[in-house]
Formats: sequence, C-alpha cells, structure tokens
Amino acid sequence: MIYTTNTNKRRRRGAFALCLVAGAALAVNFGCGGSGVAFVKVSGAEPTAGTWLAIVLTNFSAASVPAPPAYQTPTWQAEISELQQLQASRTQQQIDRAIFWNAGAVCRWNEIARDLVAARSVNPPVASRIYAALSIAQYDTLIAVWRMKYRYNRKYPSEEAGSGIDAVLPIPPDPCYPCEHSAMAAASERILREFFPNDTAMLDAAKSEHQQSRMWAGIARRSDVEAGDQIGVVVAEEVLAYITDDGWDAVWTGQVPVGDCYWYSSQNPPRPPLLPLWGEVRPWLMTSGSQFRPGPPPDCNSQEFQEALQEVRFFSDNRTPEQLAIAMFWADGPGTATPPGHWNQIACDMAMEKGLNEVRTARMLALMNMATMDAGISVWDAKYVYWLIRPSQADPNITTPPGLPNFPSYTSGHSGFSGAAATVLSYIFPGEAETLNAMAEEAAISRVYGGIHYRFDSDVALEQGRQIGALAVARGQADGSP
Repeated sequence: MIYTTNTNKRRRRGAFALCLVAGAALAVNFGCGGSGVAFVKVSGAEPTAGTWLAIVLTNFSAASVPAPPAYQTPTWQAEISELQQLQASRTQQQIDRAIFWNAGAVCRWNEIARDLVAARSVNPPVASRIYAALSIAQYDTLIAVWRMKYRYNRKYPSEEAGSGIDAVLPIPPDPCYPCEHSAMAAASERILREFFPNDTAMLDAAKSEHQQSRMWAGIARRSDVEAGDQIGVVVAEEVLAYITDDGWDAVWTGQVPVGDCYWYSSQNPPRPPLLPLWGEVRPWLMTSGSQFRPGPPPDCNSQEFQEALQEVRFFSDNRTPEQLAIAMFWADGPGTATPPGHWNQIACDMAMEKGLNEVRTARMLALMNMATMDAGISVWDAKYVYWLIRPSQADPNITTPPGLPNFPSYTSGHSGFSGAAATVLSYIFPGEAETLNAMAEEAAISRVYGGIHYRFDSDVALEQGRQIGALAVARGQADGSP
C-alpha cells in the first residue's frame, strides 16, 4: 500500500526567518527587512502563570527580585527621563526592531537555535537536547517572572501619570515588572551560548537588541529590564547545572557486532556508529531509556522481514515524484534544523496562527521538546540493543535519495520524534489533531519511501513516540495551567 497525504497539509517555513548566514563567523541580521508580522496574542492576562509547575526550577527565592523603584522617587524619575530621551530620538528602525521582537519572542529565539543547529550540522539527538534545554529555560524563566509580576503589580510607563511616555506597542495585559522579554532574552542567550560558544558575539547582540527594544518601545524601564535579565540568568544556570551530568557525552568503547542481520558502517572508510550510548542519557519524562523498549524486529531470514524488505525495494524501483517529494521534505539531514527542529518550526507556526501568548508558547515547546528528546533516547536505546541492518545493506539495489544515516535501522528516529511531537501538539491544539497525526504518519512513511527504513521500523517508533508524548500530555494536564 502506498501511503499518501495532501501535500498542502505540510507546513512550510513561516514568517520567522532570521537570515542566519554561515561563514567563517556566523552573522545574524535578525530578520529579513520590514517590521515582521504582528503576532496576535491570546486576549486577557495570565494571573496564575506564576503558580504553574516548573520543570527544573525549585528554588524560587534565587529567582526573586526586590521591589521596583517607587512612583515619583528620584530613581523612578531618572528612569522616566531615560525613556523620554529614547522616545525623542527613536528611529523607525528601532520601532521596526521592537515590533520584530514583540512578534513571538519565544519562537524568535527558538529559530535562532534552529538556524545554529543547521549551520553547525548538529545531529538529531544532540539537537533535541539543545531544544529541550532552551525551551525548559524559557518556560521556567517565565514562571519565575510571573511570580514577581503579580507580587509587585507595577504599571507600564505610559500608564503612569506625568510620565509623558507614548508606547509604540500594545500594552500587555500582565504587570510590567520584571520584563518578560528581557528575562527570555537572558535565559535563551545563556543556554545557546553554552552549546554554541563560537557564536557568543552574535547571541550577545541578539540579547542586547531584544532587551533594548522594550525600552525603545516605551514598554519597559531599565529596572524592568535589569530585573528580567537577573531572573533569566539564574534560571538558565539552574537548567544547565541540571543537565550537566545527564550522560550525553559518555564515551563508547564497545564493538559493532558481526553477522548477517547486523548493521555495519557503509561509509568509506567505515566510521563508528552515531551515539551508541544515547539510550542511556537521562530522560525528562521516562524512568529510563528502556521504558518503552520494543520487542525485537523480525529475523532477517524470516518471511516477514523479506516482505518488508521487498516493500522498500518496490518503492526504490518505482518511486513516484510525490513520494520522492515526501521523502525529501522530511529528510532533515545534515545542514538542517534536524527532525526535532522541523517539529519546532511546525509548533511555532501553529502558535503564531492560533495566537498563543509567550508563556503558553513556552509551555507548549517545553512539553514537546521534553517528549522529542525522550523519544530520541528511546529510539536510540532500541537501535543499539538490536543493531538491525539497513534495507540498502540487505539489498544493495535499494537507493536512498535522502542519504544513509550511520547507525542501525530499528527503530526509526524520524518516526519517534514525529509521534512524540504530534501527540503533544494535538493536546495543545485539539482541533488540529487529525492534521498533526497525518503529518507524523507522513514523516514516518517518508523514510520507507526514501529507502532508509522498513515499515516496521517506522510503525514501532511512531508508537514509542506516542507513548512518550502521552507522558508529556499527562504532565501538562497536571501543571496547574487553566
């Protein structure tokens, strides 16, 4: 059976292009001209967000800030004078940058991460760890910020009598202090700097512009920005400390097994397999990487295996233009944001379309990226328990247009990532569940079309991902968010 789905349901790269340019040094111009899109927010405030269950942050006192300067005190007046000076000299370019960063800032930083992953050719499991760390830091930061917002209930500068400040952006519905954008910029920059130390200058420039944009817009005073920065750094450091000993960098000293059914490196010269110990990395949601370990694949001498192999060969010999397009659309190989990044793009596009505010976007990405990282751990656990030969190794006449990964076949990483992500996003956007599940199934079958996997690789991994996605959904249902 040839699986097909409406190609119009596939989500393409949206309006968040950050135009990262890879070269001797990585440069960024934070947008491709104009003001970007107006990011429509969910109406109403989020007064309970500070009580939602955080993921890593437990010491909220460390992420607390003192009361802001009181109204009409000398410090208050100095801050208002600074905003008045900025307002008097404000340029159209500064207004455009303020609009740009206001338009879905969580996803602005998520796309910076995706572009860095692509530019540095990070592999999928490691990329999933980066996306998880970033999203968790953003989410926990915003929870800490919201706790302070409703402790102090500070007005925005333009709301205070005698300030003379005219904001160029809509006034957010939640209190001003601390500045959530400043906190998000600080947390995101600190996380990404840890993973991409050669890109510190670009990341620092992005952080500085993001934070300064709130003052250009007349939305935040310096004390609002500084308090947000303090919280973002504290939370990011706690997230980094938490993941330091998760086992991601363990060194493998084993040997590739030898036999008719076993995978081997097809590269010339042969190279060690990718991340044989990734199944032992500490997960976010599972109890261990083996929690959802599937049973063994069919024996390579069995009729079931031969039928699965023949199906892959059939697609290889008779691949239609549509099947090839599907295989390449979901390939997400080296030099891309990887399969987890592809789903981050899908999630951010949906957040934009549905009008999620920043704190709910951060929650969505945190739940999804915990699930996708765990899916990668679960899949990699199975890969190196069973070491199954790839279809094109079992039948050299099978072609692999997307390329051939240098690790075993069973189960499929793309399918595991996709099953987990689609399950979480279906919880966040139940009206899109049918489309999301169709996308996950298309991503899974794309690997069969591409000659990369047997159908059972993809089917089993989809179920692994869905089981892990269900853990994330259960966590979301219990996190206290209305």
